[in-house]
Amino acid sequence: MPPVSHPFKKGALVILMNYNDHALPHVHVRYQGDVRNYRMEIATRQWMKSQRSLPPALSAMVQTWVEAHEEELLEQWRAAQAGKPVSIVG
Repeated sequence: MPPVSHPFKKGALVILMNYNDHALPHVHVRYQGDVRNYRMEIATRQWMKSQRSLPPALSAMVQTWVEAHEEELLEQWRAAQAGKPVSIVG
C-alpha cells in the first residue's frame, strides 16, 4: 500500500492508498502500525466503520488534509485502480 502523504507527526501518521481496493474512493491511515482500522472516504471525509478511531486532534488533521487535497486524491485513486503508480500529494 503506497503512501500518498508525507509523514505527519514525525512518521506516526501516514495516509496510504491501496491498489485494487473496494469502492468508494478512500484512503487508509497508518497510525501506530495499524492501517486496517482507519479509513476515510475521500469525497465525504467520513470515517468508514471501524472498531477503533484516531484521537480527535489527529482525526481533525486528517480530515482537513483530505479536504485540502480532495481532487488530487481522487486522481490518485483513479491511477491506483488502473494499476498505475500513485505519488505523494501535497
